[in-house]
Amino acid sequence: MRPSGNLAEPVRGRLDTDGRLISADPLLLRLHFNCGGYEGGPLAVPQLANICRLSKQLGMNLSRSVRAADDDSTIDMWVETRLHRGPDDTSMDISIVDWNESQAPLAHEQSSGRQRDFDKLAGLGTMRTDTSLRIVSVSLPSDLEAGVLTIGQSLLDVFDILPPSKHGALVEAIAERQPIRNQRVRMNIGEKRLFGLTGHPLIDTAGLYSGYRFSLEIDNTVDNQSNSSTDRGNLISDSLFGAQLGPALRQPLGKIIANAETIGSQLEGPLRGDYANYAKDIASAGRHLLDLVNDLSDLEAIERPNFKAVADEIDLVDLAHRAAGLLAVKSADHQIRVDLPDKENQVPALGEFRRVLQILVNLLGNAIRYSPDGSVIKIAVNSDGERASISIRDQGVGIAEEDQPKVFEKFERLGRSGDGGSGLGLFISRRLATAMEGELSVKSVAGKGATFTLALPARKS
Repeated sequence: MRPSGNLAEPVRGRLDTDGRLISADPLLLRLHFNCGGYEGGPLAVPQLANICRLSKQLGMNLSRSVRAADDDSTIDMWVETRLHRGPDDTSMDISIVDWNESQAPLAHEQSSGRQRDFDKLAGLGTMRTDTSLRIVSVSLPSDLEAGVLTIGQSLLDVFDILPPSKHGALVEAIAERQPIRNQRVRMNIGEKRLFGLTGHPLIDTAGLYSGYRFSLEIDNTVDNQSNSSTDRGNLISDSLFGAQLGPALRQPLGKIIANAETIGSQLEGPLRGDYANYAKDIASAGRHLLDLVNDLSDLEAIERPNFKAVADEIDLVDLAHRAAGLLAVKSADHQIRVDLPDKENQVPALGEFRRVLQILVNLLGNAIRYSPDGSVIKIAVNSDGERASISIRDQGVGIAEEDQPKVFEKFERLGRSGDGGSGLGLFISRRLATAMEGELSVKSVAGKGATFTLALPARKS
């Protein structure tokens, strides 16, 4: 029995034969955008997309309840599909006759917090603007949180648009409510740093355009326009991976991983066990390649002569809990318990927030990878007033004394194969520690686990 609707009119949308959302009422369009979709792209709300695919596979109209979620709320809907068969295609109408929004539960808030940590790890900041592109909220990477952007500034006054795009092209895209993807921009205040700008239009609960949500990714490529023509060729060559190949590889790898995980989780119905395992293998291989892309981008950045880290005021206890949260699913998959320092304690230090989190995620990820299932990983913190340190101790096979210096060498994996590592993580981590005036060391006895320790300058109170 269909629940009574609370809408004066159904919320409608239409999909083409390939599942692309070619038209939608504002409420549906808002949800589509909030789930990562874009105009003319595939329907991005997984629960709705699954019903539409099932309706098409069965060749019949369907009617059922659905629960979906966006950044701010949980939405209970009653959805009806209607197929239209033509000579060359099969389009589909969807009607949502009941739409009840409620505050997202605490678990969603924790998930959002975890995503914010992932964003910080990736060097991302976020901004929201009103319809006139004035900034109404902003959350920047920790090294840029010193008031360089303020509420009320115009986005177009803050950033210069860099080639190949032009200022007018960006304004035109925004005027047409189009998504903005990886637009390269330079901040024209402060240190005039480079960013990649990505944005999606926002639709409010009344179905009206209400501005844009933008994300900023730190662009570590060299601004070639400020160099001589002789140096320019060398700089372009040096930054080829980070500036061109890295971004070009991340998008298709992301799609491969997402599609393989959808297949492997059998969201569209049961599969033969071997096919589900094939999909999981594809997703795993995709994640390995994506990690390698990220490692190579970091390697390129840290080997530049002008690379430097920022001295943020950080708390190692807080960062330990953040790193463990990011890897909670991975440790749970192996029944590994991570013992953490008491959250009430504080160990202040100086180091770039994003880079320290990156080091800890790498160290903890390695500890999980090389520890036996059901074991315990202990994270401990300490400070002597001059140096603050954090140690990660596992119960794995350990590292022989003669091999301990080798683990910090580039591409060194001590003969391991098939473990998903690139051999760059510890090399990058040690270089980052050195850039923050710190040290990364290891102590281990073969067969008795290993302890990796990151030491940084202590922050004076």
